[in-house]
Amino acid sequence: MKLILNGTDDSFDVVALSNLFFPRDGFTEEKGKILTITRKDDSFEAVFAWKSVLYRSIHKIDPALHDGERCAIKRAAYDVFSEATGIQSPWGILSGVRPIRFYETLTGIYGERTDSVLEKSYLVTPEKIDLCKKTLLGQKKAKEENRPGDAGMYLSIPFCPSRCKYCSFVSQVTQDENKFIPEYLAVLKEEIAAKIALAKEKGHRITTLYIGGGTPTTLSANQMKDLMETMAKHLDISSLLEYTVEAGRPDTITEEKLRVIEALGATRISVNPQTLSDSILQAVGRKHTAEDFYRAYEAARKTNLAVNVDLIAGLPGDTPEQFEDTMEKITALDPHNVTVHTLYLKRAADFGEEDPAEFTKNAKNAVKMVEISQAYCRERGYFPYYLYRQKNTVGNLENVGYAKPGYESPYNIYMMDDLQPIYGAGANATTKFIENGKTSRVCNTKFAYNYITEKWK
Repeated sequence: MKLILNGTDDSFDVVALSNLFFPRDGFTEEKGKILTITRKDDSFEAVFAWKSVLYRSIHKIDPALHDGERCAIKRAAYDVFSEATGIQSPWGILSGVRPIRFYETLTGIYGERTDSVLEKSYLVTPEKIDLCKKTLLGQKKAKEENRPGDAGMYLSIPFCPSRCKYCSFVSQVTQDENKFIPEYLAVLKEEIAAKIALAKEKGHRITTLYIGGGTPTTLSANQMKDLMETMAKHLDISSLLEYTVEAGRPDTITEEKLRVIEALGATRISVNPQTLSDSILQAVGRKHTAEDFYRAYEAARKTNLAVNVDLIAGLPGDTPEQFEDTMEKITALDPHNVTVHTLYLKRAADFGEEDPAEFTKNAKNAVKMVEISQAYCRERGYFPYYLYRQKNTVGNLENVGYAKPGYESPYNIYMMDDLQPIYGAGANATTKFIENGKTSRVCNTKFAYNYITEKWK
């Protein structure tokens, strides 16, 4: 897409908004689309040329808004894109990762008028506004427990038994990279000791611990035991608010590994089917079945660990009816947490999303699936406790963590809303510092082989 700006240099917001309608289209080449944004006195006009049709919209700058110019630009662009594609986003013109923080910011400015401002000026639906408010309530307890000097820690295990087609994480398939795991763990244990020492030097107390991936249960039971014993050597595990192991793929979970995870202090795990449709699992490259999930889930519930289940709305080939079947069966199992993600598109061509008609259809289906997930979670006694958004998700939708009372994940809340420092260890892990209200990040090298050879420095 070609972008022409007259009287403004706000390309960032326009590019972010365009991803909703034309994911990964890019602005480095024309591709038959031209968007022109022009300032006209107290208004902004958008003209969008596509397929020999001109779409036009003009919006006045609202002086009562704290970001009136920015809002007018995005409204004008949104209108022409929406008219051209038939897509309407339930989040309106919002394109940020953290809508909860934006809601809090607006509340500080507009007070009781916040909901009205979000709906009328930013085009956010009442349902999404209500979701923000309920999520804020769900975070209350964890925020009250967060003390000055508290910090979290994340360990990266970037290995998986196979690569799912939709995956956007940096991970290695164990059939090719299994030989690197012992060396990787040796370096990781060195970094764990160094990062915990750094936390102590800075006066931070690590209160939440998260082992993610990849798929951490790709490790053998002995490797998991060795890693978790290293953590226990350097940290008082009994004092943690939360200790999560992202078990993930059901085909990697065994009773032996679960016994190790529980015995060495973890309090929470994830068992993630993404869908209970075997045909969709096969289509997206997950090498397990729904039956594998039920086996792993049953084994997990025999422990004292809290269990989270991850699902994805908008998977290629899925339908609202099939997704509802999955939601009904998952919530009937009564896990402690249900996390519903929306499909993230690495590239538009991954699942045929370069076809505008197919993209519009899938976006509308994803909206229905998310609505279904919210209804089932509400009816089965779950409340939303964390919420974030990614660019290039189908339908411009959100990822939401739901919990039964008392089972919310503090780590997810603190990490997503930048409420405390996070010490990252492992390939592609990020260490995040928060000082004087400003956040800075230091990222490790992405790939396991480089992490081994270069250490983490």
